[in-house]
Amino acid sequence: MEHNTESPTEQEQLPFEEAIRRLEQVVKDLESGDKTLDEALALYEEGKKLSALCDRYLQQAELKLKQWDDDASEVVDSYAEDTPI
Repeated sequence: MEHNTESPTEQEQLPFEEAIRRLEQVVKDLESGDKTLDEALALYEEGKKLSALCDRYLQQAELKLKQWDDDASEVVDSYAEDTPI
């Protein structure tokens, strides 16, 4: 079985795409049904951490998009106020 040798700190530094790929692999490994209880528990724990990491990435991305949208709205509103009809 392939064990994740990354420390929690290393795992938290994974780029989003790598974290998603690893999470998908963890799910496949769990779905295979050929793991011991200890292996399955370790995979489940890793999956929970990866899921939380990916969720943080997505929340940060959503916040950036909202900020950009708010900034764009301010520019449009400012332009609309300065432009006579």
